Amino acid sequence: MTRSSPAFNLSSPPLDTATGVALAVGLFVAFTPGLFNDGDTFLHVAAGGLMLDRHAVPTTDPFSYTFAGKPWQTHEWLAEVIMALAFRAGGWAGVALLFGVTVGSAVALLVRHVQKLAPGPAGLAIAALPFACLAPSLLARPHILALPLMELFVAELVFARREGRQPRAALLAVMMAIWCNLHGSFVIGLVLAAAFGLEAVIKKRDALLAAARPWAILGALLLVAVVIGPHGIETLTFPLKLTRFSSLNAIGEWAPMNIAENGVFALTLAAGLFALLWRGRRLDALPLLVTLVLIGMSFSHVRHVVLFAMIAPLMVAEGFATGSEPAPRPASWAAMAASLGFVAVVRMLIPLAEPKSSSAPVAALAHVPASLQAQPVFNAYAFGAYLAYRGVKPYVDSRAEVYGDDFLKAFSGLEQDPTLLLKALEARHVAWTLEAPGSQVTRTLDAAPGWKRLYADEVAVVHVRTSRPLK
Repeated sequence: MTRSSPAFNLSSPPLDTATGVALAVGLFVAFTPGLFNDGDTFLHVAAGGLMLDRHAVPTTDPFSYTFAGKPWQTHEWLAEVIMALAFRAGGWAGVALLFGVTVGSAVALLVRHVQKLAPGPAGLAIAALPFACLAPSLLARPHILALPLMELFVAELVFARREGRQPRAALLAVMMAIWCNLHGSFVIGLVLAAAFGLEAVIKKRDALLAAARPWAILGALLLVAVVIGPHGIETLTFPLKLTRFSSLNAIGEWAPMNIAENGVFALTLAAGLFALLWRGRRLDALPLLVTLVLIGMSFSHVRHVVLFAMIAPLMVAEGFATGSEPAPRPASWAAMAASLGFVAVVRMLIPLAEPKSSSAPVAALAHVPASLQAQPVFNAYAFGAYLAYRGVKPYVDSRAEVYGDDFLKAFSGLEQDPTLLLKALEARHVAWTLEAPGSQVTRTLDAAPGWKRLYADEVAVVHVRTSRPLK
């Protein structure tokens, strides 16, 4: 097993390539309009602002009128606070800057660590191809803020294994304490730590107890780091509960991958397989198993491509390791930081208006009188986050953890059944609706007595009630 300097030693190999990556990727993400294509961004900013104002993490729903006061586990509270701070400091340009710097640093670290294992063009290709898979998921949402920690956490496990040492438990525990309050992807860190520990123990069958002790300590520290947060043990159980919701399959990011729509992912798999077979490269059982599991997870739910993009390169790079390392140049860290600082200056010099997308019915809501906005609304799922951000209490939004599986399945049924829809609108005393053009709800209300269009554009249609709901 090849020994080398620790993964986070400041006398590590040069970061010239990583510096360029940090600059290019940071600028791209900070200025891409697609960063705000998901309406959830608005709700995260609103939730973070609420926490800053109240100096507390909410435990009940403050946004919707359908579940007002019901339990809400704000599992991404730290990410939402960070997003709100960026918004208050620099408006939407501040939010764009936050994510540009985050992604730039995450990918630069990935390039740096992969090239340490496999120097030269091979290492750059191993890191770059999976990153291309990440592009559709580059949204201003909490999962992106967790990427640098994810990369550093996994890199520590990988380099500790390669160098024949024990991972630094305190360092991993600190990272886990932050990661688990940013996004639910922290679970993959716990699973990987357990897998790496199991491999280490199996390799020392003649001294199982001695080999298991440090890994048991690490496991205990990681679990403590997870449960010391505001949600206690529920931080650990929440991701497992959420993934059992059958209604999530109707949400794009939870749907199985359509390989025809994810050509870059297919190209990455083909290129990786070709390189391994052509060069006769061989992966150890653990990195190979982790990579295959990540591929399977990506096919199962397209949102898991993010995990594949950030973790698989560190696993595959081992098969291309040469054992040689470039000369150390600590000043490269300063160069990378300077490149991200340049991104910050450029981004903040250019104002950014409120983002517009298919999830933000800006014009439609502007045509709804304030008196009507205060009354019950029935809205498309995609519009709920924007309504909450604008201070309008939605019927539903993207927080599946609040509404639960049964409500979300029933909501989907209402959207498809005109009879059930009209009954629900009466029962909830709904005064107006906000729906997408061409939806079944829009077609139903276009034909329903007692309803008329107030406004319509290419993003949204507003219907208002013309008769009082039945008591």
